[in-house]
Amino acid sequence: MKQTESTGDESSVQLVESSTPAKSKKETWLDVTETFTRCAQELGIGELLHGEKFGLECAMNAMEIMDPKMDPNCERKRAQRKICSFRQLLEGGSIKVKDFSSDELLGIMDELLTCLVTWLEGQCLAQTVFTCLYTHDVTAIEDRALKAFCVGIIKICSYLRDVIFRGGVHEDEDQQTMTFGFNLLEKDVTDQKATSMLKEADDVVSRSIRVLNASVKRGTGANAQADTTDVKKQLRCSNAVLSRIRFCKALLIMCVQLDKLQCSGLDAAREQTAAAIKHTSELRETLDIGIRREGNGINGCCNRSLAFAYCYFSVCVALMLGFEPLVNQRLLPASPRPPAIMSREQALDYIETSLREMQQVYCIANLSSLHTIQGSCSRFSWQLPFPTLLSRSYLICLFWEREKVFGKYNVDELIREAVQMFTSPPSLCAKSKLAASQSVKDIADEFAFGCAQPMLDLFQAQFYHRSKHRQRYFNVFKKLAVVQADAEKRDTVLHNMYRTGEPEFNHGNCYSAWLLRIILHTLLEYVMLGLENELYATHELHYVFVYVEYLLGWLGACLLQSDKIRQQTEVQVAKQQSKAKGKKKKEQKKKASEIAARGRGREQELLFVQAQQCLARGLLKMIEGLRLEGHLPQPKFEFGSEKSRFEHRFKALGMFETPGHMSYGHYLSQFSPDATSLQLYEEAMQPLNKSKQILDNTPVSDEQQVVMKVVKTNLVVARLLASGHKKDQKIEVSFDFSTHRYYPIVRVS
Repeated sequence: MKQTESTGDESSVQLVESSTPAKSKKETWLDVTETFTRCAQELGIGELLHGEKFGLECAMNAMEIMDPKMDPNCERKRAQRKICSFRQLLEGGSIKVKDFSSDELLGIMDELLTCLVTWLEGQCLAQTVFTCLYTHDVTAIEDRALKAFCVGIIKICSYLRDVIFRGGVHEDEDQQTMTFGFNLLEKDVTDQKATSMLKEADDVVSRSIRVLNASVKRGTGANAQADTTDVKKQLRCSNAVLSRIRFCKALLIMCVQLDKLQCSGLDAAREQTAAAIKHTSELRETLDIGIRREGNGINGCCNRSLAFAYCYFSVCVALMLGFEPLVNQRLLPASPRPPAIMSREQALDYIETSLREMQQVYCIANLSSLHTIQGSCSRFSWQLPFPTLLSRSYLICLFWEREKVFGKYNVDELIREAVQMFTSPPSLCAKSKLAASQSVKDIADEFAFGCAQPMLDLFQAQFYHRSKHRQRYFNVFKKLAVVQADAEKRDTVLHNMYRTGEPEFNHGNCYSAWLLRIILHTLLEYVMLGLENELYATHELHYVFVYVEYLLGWLGACLLQSDKIRQQTEVQVAKQQSKAKGKKKKEQKKKASEIAARGRGREQELLFVQAQQCLARGLLKMIEGLRLEGHLPQPKFEFGSEKSRFEHRFKALGMFETPGHMSYGHYLSQFSPDATSLQLYEEAMQPLNKSKQILDNTPVSDEQQVVMKVVKTNLVVARLLASGHKKDQKIEVSFDFSTHRYYPIVRVS
């Protein structure tokens, strides 16, 4: 601690203000640890000392000097090698900038790609990409291939950083977008110049490959076989360099095309993505050529992250050519963690996975219906493994561009179209006279405008990592509850207007029914995410499936009611068009076929909802029977009760008027107090059989096949338990979620 000299006791010394010039007073450093420790002993438990310029925040942010865990410069001083910058090494002639061998060039490129992926996985640029000394000053590199590759990687970093920052679907621990003052070549090198540099490098390497191919063809003489072997080896290395240059070029052009407005570069980006995927297989086949870290570093350790930390903290002498892990140590904040650099094989897996996910993003970006977009985004976020941050960030940036969906569609128009497809409200029907009035138009426009922001928030919540969805959904619930109350008021006004003005049309609750479907799907996913994230204990599963069955029942009723309203409107419209002739009749037939196809889709959705409801009820009965037999351990509510636990679990779902919040009394009414375990198992077989019959008679999708497997397996288990098998024996019960992430298979052993 910096202090002024004093003649008194150590505890009476005065701190020197940081703003005081160093030459104004004679300063010394005194160790006050013992004094602080002695003073701290006089404080009671929970007491803290607070000064005018030193409080709790200052104490928490304080850095302990010379502590290896807190002081980043301490590790630099401990290093057994001299840490030099790229400029210092260049002036001393200690680093190569030209005349690289093929294995050196490939090793540097592969390591740089690995550092890029490690950065995307949550590390910082200063500890990953910019540990490559060649990225500090690309103008000093004389090798064309390496220079173009380094420029391409830096430009890619610039684009990806911008996309991740604009997407805003990452947490602090997911990604670090700080540049630490490094030049990302945003102004120095244009996109056109970067791609032309990669094209020139491509041409140079291609010419050398043609020369090598020619020498292989004309190889003759006594030493021809040995010479041909060497040439073939050089040829393999040159092809490997060429594939890396082309991969970098494809990735850069993909980023440039995706940055264009209104998704105009989507087709070109799709082509470059396919080319990049093709090159990843070529990269994978030649990973063994490039040089790797040597000595006591990564090659000699089975745990790569530990090995890199070992190398990072200065005991490894032999380092990768052109890389220095500690070169940016002074730029890092206090207590930096050594980055766990991925292996090259893992990096390629990540790149290939991200590129294949980008192909799914392109398909979603071509959709134009709100319901299809929402369903595709939901399936995209559900898939395993979870989508990477890169693909999720690109999806949200493409989805919401310049306050339009995919830069082309107004949210209000998409909402009106979605409501019209779901319930066909008369207020949005061209054949309704009242729909042309300004008051009805205003009501419809205000409803769509009010739904816009909650729907956008709901979409954005789906682009976060799955572990964050419940938290994001809870924030969306508040906005949806407000919009739902407003929609019910508007439905009431419109229903009264049509009852007096056009009684042949029945408006009903068209707007609130559409919104209720959105709310029910979100509530179901909120409850189910608790199963996916393992937030529920085993003894709480019967709470969950009671609520799931309750919500699915509401969803089925909503679909039935909306379909009834839609059919009434379409019948009335068909009556008004019955006198149409000629071309209008053809248009009428075409529209009738579209309506019939839409009705079949609604019927299939309703049947699948009913099948899931029966499955949830069957699981509920099985779990309750296992509880009665004592096969599922129950907690002792010493400081609470089952009622308080139930209400706490589903408190977030109680902010909606429709569906009403399930009370604990409603939960208890699902079970008969006199029912035995065997009766419950028999009762479980009935809904499981019904679910099986429904799924047998509907077109089978991938998800329905999985649900069918769960239904059949649980039906066998329920039949076995109902027969009294092992009734008086101690059995182990487990719930297997490996087949379906929401509906488990009950396993008894």
